[in-house]
Amino acid sequence: MATSKKLEIIYYNGQPDGIRSVRRHLSTITTYVIPRPLLAEAKKISELTRPGIYYLINENDENKIAQIYIGQTRNGVTRLDDHNRSKDFWNNAIMFLADNKTFSLDMISGLEEYAIVKAHEAKRYKVENTVKPKYEIDEYDLPSIEEVYDEIQFIMATLGYKMSNAKKNEENREVFHTTRNGITAYGVYYGEKFDVLEDSEVVMKTKCLEWQKIQLQRQNALQNGEIVEVNGKFVLKVSLSFSSPSAAAAFILGHNANGWISWKNKNGKTLDEIYRK
Repeated sequence: MATSKKLEIIYYNGQPDGIRSVRRHLSTITTYVIPRPLLAEAKKISELTRPGIYYLINENDENKIAQIYIGQTRNGVTRLDDHNRSKDFWNNAIMFLADNKTFSLDMISGLEEYAIVKAHEAKRYKVENTVKPKYEIDEYDLPSIEEVYDEIQFIMATLGYKMSNAKKNEENREVFHTTRNGITAYGVYYGEKFDVLEDSEVVMKTKCLEWQKIQLQRQNALQNGEIVEVNGKFVLKVSLSFSSPSAAAAFILGHNANGWISWKNKNGKTLDEIYRK
């Protein structure tokens, strides 16, 4: 049986999309969500001077991560001043801060290194960290770092951000496929969204695709290298999340499609047959 978890949230200005902190019961780590326009206001919060790591995030129109940057801080929110001047892409900062007993300098460096590696492995979004930190994680520190990172993943998921590699979740979720129009694509259904998995093939020719947002997303994916041509076929090099099976099918097939019928499991049953009937 899964262990229950209790979270406490503070909305500093009373707005759900404003500055807020999240803390798991009995944890020594506090998460702070700071919208970029409210950075100056966040500096007035005394607890935001502690050490930790942070994520700078650029969200797309569907509030999913499009770009991400990971760094460490020894003086809390003031570290974001440099990024406010030098980095244009981000619109939200998410900071994981703790006291010095929890986050020693070695712990911070190791956690930053580990988080960057995991972000690249996820293949869900563009990682702005081009230089890998030159830090070797001690084998005795690794269990603690993994434990903290598990908490980071959990908190990020509650905020709506999936950090793990979608393909690694296949063991726990049923994988669906579509083979229309001469391509093969794979996906996983989570109830509230549908993930199209890395290495899925994409039909780039469009026909009766009325969703302008999907059309623009396809064009952007081709331009930024998320879709590449391999042996005459176009292949998705990252996993992408969609708000519905039909949006995922339209992205892959290049035309309006009923995703509840287009996506089938290994036994040939559609999403409609499994979840609606």
